[in-house]
Amino acid sequence: MKKQYEDTEFDNPLKKLNSDLMWNKTKKQELKNRILVDIENLESNERNKYSSISTHSKKVNVSTFNKRSTLYKRFSLAIVVCLIIVSTFIFTPALAVIQEVYDKIFSSKHIDDTGVRTAITQGYGQAVDQTFYDEKHDITVHFESVMTDDKETKLLLTFQSKKTNLKNYYLDIFEGVTSINLIVGNEQKKLDNVGWGSRYYDSKENKVAEALSFKSIKEYEDQDIRLEIQNLTIYDANGTSKVQTIWPLDIKLDKSAISERETVEINKEFTFEKETYKIKQVEFSQLETRVVVSTPTPDRDPIPDKDGGQGRVMSKLEHKFLNARKIDKKYGYIVDDKKSGIFLKSAAEKVEPIFSKGEVEGAKDEYIMIFAPVKDRQDCILEVGDDIKIPLNKSGTIEKQAEGNEKPNIDALLAENGFTAEQLSNDEMKEMDLYLEKFPKEFSIDRTVIGKVKNHENSKVLEVSISQTSGMLSEVQALNAEDAKIARKEDGLSFIPIYLTHD
Repeated sequence: MKKQYEDTEFDNPLKKLNSDLMWNKTKKQELKNRILVDIENLESNERNKYSSISTHSKKVNVSTFNKRSTLYKRFSLAIVVCLIIVSTFIFTPALAVIQEVYDKIFSSKHIDDTGVRTAITQGYGQAVDQTFYDEKHDITVHFESVMTDDKETKLLLTFQSKKTNLKNYYLDIFEGVTSINLIVGNEQKKLDNVGWGSRYYDSKENKVAEALSFKSIKEYEDQDIRLEIQNLTIYDANGTSKVQTIWPLDIKLDKSAISERETVEINKEFTFEKETYKIKQVEFSQLETRVVVSTPTPDRDPIPDKDGGQGRVMSKLEHKFLNARKIDKKYGYIVDDKKSGIFLKSAAEKVEPIFSKGEVEGAKDEYIMIFAPVKDRQDCILEVGDDIKIPLNKSGTIEKQAEGNEKPNIDALLAENGFTAEQLSNDEMKEMDLYLEKFPKEFSIDRTVIGKVKNHENSKVLEVSISQTSGMLSEVQALNAEDAKIARKEDGLSFIPIYLTHD
């Protein structure tokens, strides 16, 4: 993951909070003094009749006032109003400003999960408002809210320090050393991640905002639970390391934290770039919209990854979904409006993917596309590029225009990897024919030359290949540009070919 997004324009709402609190302190004392004088005068007049009013009742707080107003009806309405004003100054502004501070972070574009932003804006989730101080590392943790449904939980929190630089500190439960555990009574279990979560680092405040995403805890409604975040993940120039710590949160999971998930069976087949898919179902919740698709399962061997494991071949639909994904240094994963992709349309409005959940796995041979929550679940259309429109209900008819050629997609894939393609000249085609005739046994797969790489003649690139099956781009490179030039000369080529492979 290791995403690093900073907001150079993020203002300092805590300065406003400090200012408000100082103003509140002065006004509160003035009002308190005036009210105590009124109460003293009133008590002096009523002392014989209401001797049970003791001197400690002059301490102004909400609970003692409520008892007094019940027992002693003769207290004036003016004093009631004044006491309410005092309680307002004592409690409301500080909490309101604090809430504004955190809402501003989690409803902003700095959190690259549109589901979280939508939920915060619409007031979903259980307010937690708990603070934990990690004294060993001088980190103040503020747990803001929690929200959960049948598939996932979102825990929103910030952590800040005056001494420790938090720029490279992550709560990475996806691929880092961080974990989150649930403790209920004597039971303890580790909760798996759901996607990458969303992180934002404010360099001015040295503060990190995290929207952690992990397995649903909905089943523990009305129970006292403890969540423990264990270990911080550090990503820096030295690699990955950890800070050993435990950050606890004790709450009673309230109904306000829980949203319901509605599942609609669809079972509609469609063809995209010569591959057949079936939309199995759509899941609607206040946190997201999931479109579950069955994928083609051709008989092909897994691809070994760089770590020695087995990689999964992405379908063309997956590539199309990720085609519009862009990494912005300030806002994380955003939509590149210059590229086509896969989107929802609901109530005539475009609904964007949640790219930070791009690694959420479905069942075998299933692919899950996750979008922001929709406004109208009855009016929802999946748009695959500009050619395919699929109503996400049982009765709607799929609209599909004639598929064009693959050149725009190929050009876009090349451009994404820093290449530009050109057509081969007649002489270059002859060079290519001689080369393929001379070295036919080197190729275990069928390769078609579709062009040449432009303006890379002096680079170390020897060839570029695009898989027609998966849409993946690969390169063959020499150790340096000089070796590449010699290799091309030995092969009888004056250019860098681009192949379309049929694997």
